[in-house]
Parts: sequence; C-alpha cells; structure tokens
Amino acid sequence: MPARDFSGRIADVEDVETLAEGVPSVIDIYGAPGVGKSALAVHVAHRLLPRIWDIQLYADLGEQNGEVPTAEQILQRFLADLDPATINIPVGSKDLPQRYRSQLSGRSCLILLDNAQTAEQVAHLIPGSGNCVVLITSRVPLATLEGVSLHHLDLMSREESLILLSQVSGRDWSGAQDKELAHTLVGQCGRLPLALRIAGAILKKKRHWPLQRLVDELSDERTRLARLAEGSLDVRSSFEISYRNLPDKTARAFRLLSLLPLTRFEARHAGVFLEMSEQRALRILEELVDVQLLETTDGILFGYHDLLRLFARERCQLAQDDPGGARREHFLAIFTSDFLEAYSTRLLNSQWSESNLTNFSLRRRISDPDTLYVKQRLVGQDSLETWLDVLRKNAKVLVVGGAGTGKTVLADRICYEVAGQRDGGLFDAAFTVALRRRSDQHQSLERLIRDSVVFRHNLIMPSETLELLLDGRRTLIVFDGLDELTVSERARVRADVTAFCTAHPQTKVVVTSRPGTSTADFDTNGFVRYELALFSSSDIHRYLTRWTSVTGMPPQSTHRLLEALGQSAPSADWLSNPLLLAQLAAVYEQYGFLPRKVSDLYRSTYELLFTGRESLRGLRRSILPPQELGRLVCYLAYEFVTRPIGMGDMSSAEFLDTLSRTLHRLHPDWGAREAPELFRLLAESDYPVRQISGGFAGEGPWWALVRDPFGQYLAARCIVDRASAAGDVVTRVKRAVSASGFVEGAVYVAELLDEFEPNSSAKLKVSLQRELDEQSDSGVRESIAQILRLL
Repeated sequence: MPARDFSGRIADVEDVETLAEGVPSVIDIYGAPGVGKSALAVHVAHRLLPRIWDIQLYADLGEQNGEVPTAEQILQRFLADLDPATINIPVGSKDLPQRYRSQLSGRSCLILLDNAQTAEQVAHLIPGSGNCVVLITSRVPLATLEGVSLHHLDLMSREESLILLSQVSGRDWSGAQDKELAHTLVGQCGRLPLALRIAGAILKKKRHWPLQRLVDELSDERTRLARLAEGSLDVRSSFEISYRNLPDKTARAFRLLSLLPLTRFEARHAGVFLEMSEQRALRILEELVDVQLLETTDGILFGYHDLLRLFARERCQLAQDDPGGARREHFLAIFTSDFLEAYSTRLLNSQWSESNLTNFSLRRRISDPDTLYVKQRLVGQDSLETWLDVLRKNAKVLVVGGAGTGKTVLADRICYEVAGQRDGGLFDAAFTVALRRRSDQHQSLERLIRDSVVFRHNLIMPSETLELLLDGRRTLIVFDGLDELTVSERARVRADVTAFCTAHPQTKVVVTSRPGTSTADFDTNGFVRYELALFSSSDIHRYLTRWTSVTGMPPQSTHRLLEALGQSAPSADWLSNPLLLAQLAAVYEQYGFLPRKVSDLYRSTYELLFTGRESLRGLRRSILPPQELGRLVCYLAYEFVTRPIGMGDMSSAEFLDTLSRTLHRLHPDWGAREAPELFRLLAESDYPVRQISGGFAGEGPWWALVRDPFGQYLAARCIVDRASAAGDVVTRVKRAVSASGFVEGAVYVAELLDEFEPNSSAKLKVSLQRELDEQSDSGVRESIAQILRLL
C-alpha cells in the first residue's frame, strides 16, 4: 500500500516512470541514508500497477536482526511464492537462479528490491529476459549491474519539505510566525525526509506542543540527532548502517573531516587536515561519496549533509580523534594567516577611517592615525564603557548615535586597533562593512564583506578564507550605517543580519545606526543596545589641542582658539558633536575666527544632515536626493511653525496629507505616490521633523517639529527658498509670527536674505515696523517688537 503522506518528488517520479517504460528495465534508485528512496520506489511501483503484471515480488535486502539476507535466501523465498511446492522440497543453491528465471520466463513481472547492499546481492534476483521492471533502492550506486539505469535521489526542496512536514503532522502553517518556525524546522531537519517524518510524527503525537517547542528542542546541535528519533524511525541509526561498514581509515577520515571549518572543501583542504597527500585524500573523499556519506556535484568541492556532519562529530568525539583541536588550529593557521597579515599591513599603513569628516576638512593625510583620535565611549545602562569592554561580554551589539557622533569612525577604529593588536587578543580580525554599498537585496552579507575588503584595501579575500574567519577564527564584523539605507532596504537588512548571526554563531557582530531608526528587530534578537557618547569638555580640549598641533598653528593662535571657546562657545551640543567640532576647528584654521552666530551652527548641522557630506559618502536614504530631502524637511518645518499655538503636533493621517501636498509643491510630479515611502523614512530617522509617542490626550503616534530654534531655522530656509519677491517673505514671516511667535526664525530669515543680497534684512525690518504699527493683536505685537530689537 502506498504511503498516504507521500508528497512532492514530481520530477523524480516522472524520471523513474520514464525509465520503466521500456522492458525489460532495471532501475537503481540510490541516495543518502534517510533521503526517501524506499518511499519513492513504493510510490512508483503502485503507479505502475495498472499495467498488467502476472507477478509482483518484493524483498527487503537490508540488515535485519544484525544480519543481511543473502541472495540465496531471497531466491528461496521468491520461489516459494512462485511455486508453493518448493516449500516442502527446497531447491539446491546451484539450481536456484535457473529455477527462478524459468518461473518468470514469458511472464510480465514487477519486482521491488529494497535496501540492496551490493550488486552481487541482487544480480541473481533480476530476470534474464521478458516483460519485467525491477526497481532497486540502495545507498551505493549499483553501477556494475548489467543494463541498470541509475537514478540519484537528492534532498527535498524547501517547499516539498514544508508540505511533507504538514502532511505527516496534520498541521498547517496559517500564521506568519508559524510559517517562519516551520521554515526553521525544515532547516534543522536538513530537508531530509526521514528527519522530517520524525519531526512530523512528534508534532502529531504532541498535539499540545506549539511549533516553537520542537524548534527549541532541536536548536542545540549537540542533542539534535538524539531528539530526531520516534518509534522505529531514527536518523542516527540510519546513518550508523552506512558508517559501520566503512574501512577503519575511511571511517576516521569521515569523522575528522567533520571538524573542518568549511561548508564545502577541496581535496587540498582534506589533505592538510588529514595530514596526507592531496591524491590520497581525494581517493578517500570519493569513497565517502560512493557510500553517500559525502556530497559533491563536480568532484572538486565536497561537503556533508548537515545532520551527517553532526553524526560524524559525535563519532569523532567518542573516538577522541582530535581532543585538543590541534589539527583545526594548524589548518586555520595555514589557510588564513597569509591573508590576515596582508590585511593588517594594509589597514595599518592607510588612513584607517573612510569617514569624510566634513566639507571643511583639511583633506590631508595624517601620518599617525592616533593624532586626532579621541577615544570613544559607549553608554549602556548609565555606565560609560570602551568598545573593548562591551564586546568582551556581548556577542551582538547595536550602537546608536546621532548624525556626526562618529559611528563610522568607531567602526573603522575598531578594525585598526584589532589589526594593531591593541585589543588584548580578543579578536583575530575585524572588518567594517558599509551597508550602503550593498549592490542589491540579493547580494549576501558574506559577499558584501568580501567586496568591502576589495573596495577599502584593494585586497582579494577568497570565499573559503572568509568562511574560515567567520566560523573558525575570532572575528568581528561591524555592519555600519543601517540608517544610511532607504526604509524598504532597512527591513530586509535587519532580517539578513539576524540570519547572518544565526549562520555564524562564533562571529561577533556590531550594527551602527541613528537612534531614530527602527531597530526593534535587533532588540528582540539578542542585540544589546549602546549609545555612542558625545565628547566631554576634556575630550573637546584634547581634540582641539591636537588639531592645532597637526595644522601647525602658532602657540598664540592655539591660545586664542581655546580662549574663544571658553568665552563664547556657540552651543555645548555643537562642541560635543565630533563632526561639528571638526568643522569648527577647520573654519578657525581657514579664517582665523570662530563662527560668531548660532545660525552658523545650524547651517553646519543642516549641511551635515542633507548636503555635501551625504553626497560625498554616496548616501541615498530616500527616493529623493539629499538636497531635495533637506528642502522637503524645511518646507514641513514651515508647515509646523505656521500652525496656531496649541495645534503644533499633527496626527499621522494629517501629516501624511501634509507630506503629500508639500511634495507636490516642491515638484509637480511628486505627491501621493512618494509620500508613504518618505513617511516611513521620517518615522525611522532622527530628522528634526519626527514621530513622537503620544499626542493629545495620550494618543499617538503623532508628528512634531523639534522644540528648539533649529526647527525655526529650517522654516526660515523654506521662507527664503520660496521667496519670489520681498512681499512673499514678509507675508510668510507674519504668518509664522502670528501662529507661533517665530522670533528666532525671523532673525534667521534676515540673516539668510543678507547672504543672497546684502541689506535685504533692512527691507524686512521696515516691513515689520510697519506691521507693528498696524497690528492690533498684543501677542503678535510683542513678538514683532522682540524681532526688531534683535535685527
């Protein structure tokens, strides 16, 4: 009777049935233990039944009670079925084959020989001629059988595996979470039908178990094989049959090679690991392929099925083949040391950070990378720690920091210090990977790491070297700049990084991003969140002292710079931001004075967020170019400052509508189509127009403009940007003043106007004086009077 839960294998069924169309035909279905050979053969046999068969025979040639049945025993049984008289009068062993063939002569027959061990075992069970189809299943291809057709049975596809798991367990995966867990379970079973049937049987028996329970039980590789047993089904026992028939030297190689930190390996790798010649290692690899304990598609790259690797490692541990891991360490040294030496040399002899600090930077090569670097610290649960302290105790870390706080500098600095062996031996290698350089969503993160090494250091990293570093060495990967991706890209990258951590549990991972970026997925997947600390007053003093030394400022200039900072620092927030501090120092070096106006600070901040630096680094956070995104934020800021007092915040629906209308105002072809994407970008970023939790009466989320003069500066840029005549400026300023005061904003408007046309602010002042004389609202009059005093 065919298995009721047989599923998939459509192509395999068609291929075997095609081979069975011609008669006589002998078909050997071979494959790895547990791959489903018997189920396929039985299924095809039942599909062939509608053809007229005089005789149907079946025999299990596998091991039973510790013994393998001989061809003579099977022939006696077949003859007893064909001629009951032979039960009482046994046929002599020499006459068995001839008597068997004579019974089948001229008759149509369908014969299924399951679990064949060798070609010799089945040779005499195949009729000599006639209308017959013989289906054989075996682990080893029986290529020496005369006229045999071989059909290799591989693993199920992921989709087929899900269907089989569902049919055996009697469950479906209706919810998104269950679908994800089912995919995980399929991966844990390695898409091996025997393992899937066992998992399905467990779920069928344990109806009260949620799917998560079984996934959790199979998550530990050390106990997975033991758990994949139910009733007469046992993955480990299935593997054991093939393993115990191996010659001693081949069995030892099978065990040892499971320790190789490579998913796929060549004969040269096996030779080094087994301490033998490449030619001899290749012969052993081919032996293991022949008995289906190793896989290869091209005879060059070899590998284990995931569960077979676990089985081999169990046997290796029991045999104590490499108890101290000396072979593994020796192998890693041979295949990674040359690359690591070249990588470290190039990193130490180059400017270690690719971060272009500012449009005003000196653009000079600093010979000593330590000259301007001020040690950065991370804030976690009210304590300041170095990156080294953080990574000693955490395997996965999320580092957040606002624009210009030095996230990329930290990422590159970590690699530099590891290369210079300043990490106390914590890591063998560290790599910074700029997420913005991912060419497309199909590029794996492993490929991105290799491409980053080429781009940054003009050094080729073979895929095998990366795999050895990720799974064999103490390696750190810093995925830099999640916030530098578009919103749609971020979600995929978050999922890919999580999958990367699962695939390479020995590798430590850091992700950097702005704090406004949605990072909840990381928080729920074991990442520990830290914030990049701003500069302290001592950091600022140390940085500027070093800057003046590097730039060759005379002592009096250095003194004036530090004195000027002490007397009139534009903003503590400005000085504590490393990028803005660098801009300040560069301006001072170029012009000999510090920016005297707060608007200079805001201009620098605006440029940091939206203009030159974004373009220089190749950032594309949104569907709009950085400059247009900046204009959009300015226009939205104006929408906020012109809302009446008490109505500053917007609901999400109102903000989306405002965003759509503002986009259309900027460009006639933009609007409702682009608005949702930009809405998500602003919601996941730390721009001055941002989403807040809670609005009126605790509802939310709502949208607001930052509650400081920077928001008014942005609105002022919008007013000047939209000005086609002086009257337009006055009208918009009056509107903002009437709605929200806009005192600082009006001053910024005047300063911005003067940049384009000297003395333009005087015209604005005259217009505002006239408005003051005519204005009846006392609140508006007070705001205008304050503006006039400041102009």
